[in-house]
Amino acid sequence: MVKFGSMDAPLFSFDSLSPDCSCADFLLAYSMLARREQRGFARVAWVCEKWRDYFGDRPVSSLTRPDISRYIDFRRMHGLSNSSINREISVLSAAINYAVKRWGWNISNPVSGLYLKMPEGRTRWLTREEASRLLSVARESRAIHLHDFIRLALNTGMRRGEMLRLEWRRVDFTAKRILLEGIHTKNGKRRYVPLNRTALDALRSRLHFRDQKVPGSPWVFLQKNGKPVLQVGFAFRQALEKAGIEDFHIHDMRHTFASWLVQEGVPLSELRDLLGHSSITQTERYAHLAPGGLHKAVQILDDFLA
Repeated sequence: MVKFGSMDAPLFSFDSLSPDCSCADFLLAYSMLARREQRGFARVAWVCEKWRDYFGDRPVSSLTRPDISRYIDFRRMHGLSNSSINREISVLSAAINYAVKRWGWNISNPVSGLYLKMPEGRTRWLTREEASRLLSVARESRAIHLHDFIRLALNTGMRRGEMLRLEWRRVDFTAKRILLEGIHTKNGKRRYVPLNRTALDALRSRLHFRDQKVPGSPWVFLQKNGKPVLQVGFAFRQALEKAGIEDFHIHDMRHTFASWLVQEGVPLSELRDLLGHSSITQTERYAHLAPGGLHKAVQILDDFLA
């Protein structure tokens, strides 16, 4: 097995790896590269470890589609969902594609065509009345950041991580927008998040808290000790329970933001940009909520047989 050095100074050249090296060595090398080059490297490294444990010293060049199918069955036996398994096999696929393109390996990708069917994406969103109840409960929560967190989420569509890692230097009150650099977004692309009156009010509330408790802290969502808020799940679930809201998760506030806008007639192309989607295909899951869109389409035929 290849001996590895530190992340910054490996004891070998990645180019020296060949298709006949062990899966364990190959995937360790790829996880090291992911740490240098990819966002979300911790997840990649964790998945690589699963593959290394399963295939061990097997040469990469010996992997076949039946081998990958057996791994899929193995993970299903452990209760993983199709989406989780797809994420795992996508890491192996990406690693092999990397070796083919960057290292010139002449091997086929055994993962190709083995992705599992995915159910239609979840689109649970709050009604206005539910949102009002949730905000009312959150205002009384012991988690003093929760009310502003929910207000910002419902009015910007930002992801949980984008908000919890938000720094004041990226909030522009004059231009009424938030800057998300590529390192902050899921798809690695920069985007600006426009701020309406409610979102601005939530941010000013956080700014007032910062100035009162920990002046100079860079974090928008911070604790009384100045450290950033790392998780809001427990307080959020408590608020949901008190508000009588079921089957709702933090990410569903992003769906709520999108659903409300589509229902008010905002074009999908604009919603795509607001959500930071790479493709309009991702945004089309909300198309059915457009007011009267399909009815207007079929009404064109009303006069044909009149």
